[in-house]
Amino acid sequence: MGETSKKDAIKLRPMTFFPPFIILCIIVAVSMVSQEHFLGMIDTINNAIIKNFGWAASILALFITGVAVVAMFSKFGDVRIGGEDAKPEMSNFAWFTVALTTTMAAGVLFWGPAEPIAHYMSPPTEIYGIDPKTPEALKFSMETMFLHWTIVPYAIYTVPAVVFAFMYYNAKKPFSISSEMAPLLGRRAYRPMVMQIIDAITLFSIGAGMAGSVAQAFMNVAGGISKITGMPSDPRLWLMVGIIVGAVSIATAISGIQKAMTKISNINVYGFAIFLIFLLVFSNASFLFNLSTESLGGFAGTFIERILITGQSADSQWPQWWTTFYWFSWMSWAPTSGAFMGRIAYGRKVKHMLGMYIGVCATVSAVWMMLVSGTSLWIETSGAADLCASYTAGTENVAYDMLGALPLSAIVIPLFVILIFLSTVTACNSNMIAMAGISTRGISPDNPDAPNWLKFVWGVIPMAVGYIMIASVGVNGVKIIANFGGMFAALIMIGAAASLGILIVNHKKYDLTIEGAKDEIFGEIEQ
Repeated sequence: MGETSKKDAIKLRPMTFFPPFIILCIIVAVSMVSQEHFLGMIDTINNAIIKNFGWAASILALFITGVAVVAMFSKFGDVRIGGEDAKPEMSNFAWFTVALTTTMAAGVLFWGPAEPIAHYMSPPTEIYGIDPKTPEALKFSMETMFLHWTIVPYAIYTVPAVVFAFMYYNAKKPFSISSEMAPLLGRRAYRPMVMQIIDAITLFSIGAGMAGSVAQAFMNVAGGISKITGMPSDPRLWLMVGIIVGAVSIATAISGIQKAMTKISNINVYGFAIFLIFLLVFSNASFLFNLSTESLGGFAGTFIERILITGQSADSQWPQWWTTFYWFSWMSWAPTSGAFMGRIAYGRKVKHMLGMYIGVCATVSAVWMMLVSGTSLWIETSGAADLCASYTAGTENVAYDMLGALPLSAIVIPLFVILIFLSTVTACNSNMIAMAGISTRGISPDNPDAPNWLKFVWGVIPMAVGYIMIASVGVNGVKIIANFGGMFAALIMIGAAASLGILIVNHKKYDLTIEGAKDEIFGEIEQ
């Protein structure tokens, strides 16, 4: 009887679910009916986004990073998610593995080897005066990897996670993205129409962001299969890979978060460790450590300048197609990933959340770039392989041509393909579960699971959009769809960052886990 009443209590929120679902379906339908009109439409919209809003994404990224650092060292950092008596539901290692593999996802495996080659052979000469394939371009490449893949993206992920965790577990508010903005919006955050609009925007944003991420994975896995079997890496192979990735991701999401994701995440982290040790042993460790040390200095010294670069003074689109793309891409994932990352942080202190996500996970990402991106640059500059030609032939080729130039490539390349596959499954799991939860009413800490059919829908649609973008536009399709999602998600990130600032100043008036506390701000909430 109890189980039945729980299931009956969870119901679909039509005004949250249907608008993003219909828009994403329209994208699929229009692309199939008239590819020419589809490409013209999305290209026009994308150019408008990066031209008119790139500056705002850069300022917001810097603000979010600053607020996250301040929160870690504030009194709010000592607050325990769920109240002082709350106990973590996951071990420290399990928490770390799920957090790492959820956030790193397939993007770090796709761009880690390939992006530094792009910057090495085509740096923004018009902005910095750096010529291609020079020592200056080499250092610039690694500095850029640290900028795009360490503290900034993890701050973008973590800020909404902290606010959501506190409002959900301590303030006892609904499982809604509105909770990430509630300290700023106050009672208005939980008006039914406001909640539905915010959650609908979030579902579209993460649907677009997830589409971009899985598209990278399809291309990357297909590149590995092509290297191993000789099959061409083309839309037909991408489709086959997409079907397999989708089937496994949906099956594991439906089987349960703790049971499936923890096991996959553990396997994935061990795989990451083995892969990094291999690169350390068989590449040039001296080159990697020296280049990375030098580049970290450049990254730290130019951090504010580089994070805010727009390219306007030099009439350059480089920042828009790289740095701005990344800020929008991280933001498109952040509200929904924040709901998931906040949910698994039950029992931890706020400063431990910030330390895990911005400290530990960002450090691991920096080590990844040092070894993976460094190896890619070493292979290129040493003449062991022409990775610039590999990039020109297809971005997905770089990683496999890099590994092909190292010993034991017949063993390591299949391992790399498996890592991409598992990373994609883990990231998709967390987002399908969170998106399904946002699409319903009645989700609570005691009743956390949404219907399985919703997980299925939020697995199939983004993957279909991602496949269409790469099949019609190629790798730039990944950037276009990420820009779409990130522009809308940026509105929520503004609210989340401001809300965290409010909690830093006065969190006690929201914390209902404090003995004798009363909710004098929000009152009764209609979901």
